[in-house]
Amino acid sequence: MAWEDKLLDASFRGIKFEVVKTDDDAPRSIVEHAYPYVNGSDVEDMGRGARRISLEAVFYGDDYETRLQEFLDAMDQPGAGEFIHPVFGSIKNAQPVRYPVHHDAENPDYATVAIEFIESTPGGSFFEKALPAQKAEAITQQGAAATVSASEAAAKLIERLQAYSPLAPLDTLREAMTGPLLYGMDFINTLLSGMDVLAYPRAWGNDISALVNGALDVRLWGDQLEADWASIQSDLHAFSIFSSPPAVAPAQVTSTTLPSETQAVAAIALTVQVNTAVGLANAASFVLASESVTPTLQPDEIEAISNTARTSIQNAIEQARITYGIEQSRTITEPLKGQGLAVQEAARAVIAARPPLIQRAADAPGNMRLLAHLWYGDNTRAPELYRLNGARSPFVNTGDSVNAYAR
Repeated sequence: MAWEDKLLDASFRGIKFEVVKTDDDAPRSIVEHAYPYVNGSDVEDMGRGARRISLEAVFYGDDYETRLQEFLDAMDQPGAGEFIHPVFGSIKNAQPVRYPVHHDAENPDYATVAIEFIESTPGGSFFEKALPAQKAEAITQQGAAATVSASEAAAKLIERLQAYSPLAPLDTLREAMTGPLLYGMDFINTLLSGMDVLAYPRAWGNDISALVNGALDVRLWGDQLEADWASIQSDLHAFSIFSSPPAVAPAQVTSTTLPSETQAVAAIALTVQVNTAVGLANAASFVLASESVTPTLQPDEIEAISNTARTSIQNAIEQARITYGIEQSRTITEPLKGQGLAVQEAARAVIAARPPLIQRAADAPGNMRLLAHLWYGDNTRAPELYRLNGARSPFVNTGDSVNAYAR
């Protein structure tokens, strides 16, 4: 008989067990398209769902508890594993769903386990989870579109204004455009176009982007990440001071009405604000990428960096909607929203990559190096404990509460 010759020993993660029955199910995803007053329906097959395997395993004999515990330990391990089906053979990625254990007083030294597996089908590399460093690098890919759109919108507005009033001096607008350039040139050594800002507004936009990027390059991003982050915040904030929007917000810019100089000043201020917000997010990208390799900051400090960058982006989005309206500003706000989300996801990935942060009671009096040896078997993790506990005394007594990673 086929069973006598071909039945396999059931096992999961290499642990063998006996099976008395199996039920295998492979549902298909079906969509029905029905129409009024038409009998029947069109049926669309969307593919087969995950295979589900239900089986009943038995353990008996004087040593059944040992074998049962060994089996349950294998089931308790996270993730999918290889399951050898007694009839169908190897299923490479079988994910345990539930496995209740049943004991009966009428059957001593005997237990049954109702097991349910679901076959996992791993996706291709296109959907694999990105590493924290990759998520951090993705931040910089979102901001360029926003700065280009803001500069282009401001340039078109200035060109329309000059076409309508070619002899107008536009002194306020010129001052708003040259202010951030003069400030940046004081401490950033970079090559600028040198063109007249009113005659070539697009070149001005490129110069602003070059100065913001130069401000990031000035910081070496070495061992003092916190100090570098604070300095870059101060540097970028000063750009906005030298090109602030009008005290009273002008009417929204529209394509059907002639622009005013006040509206042009608001557009220039927005361009600077978008560039500084993108620059701050890019700086956060550098910090998070460094943290993903060599942790030096606490989780709440990483969260604060993320919140600062996202707040700057949110302020730029709100100002864009005030200046151009919701619909007209979408070419600016959509990339900014994408960059804000990228900052949040990168910060979450960097924090999640670390073990959970808990408070542990010191097992013995001593210092952080001793605690690192007692808890982790690695005294070189002492600087990590110093960092997690801030400026507290390096010496601890038995029972003192200490911030530490769970593993």
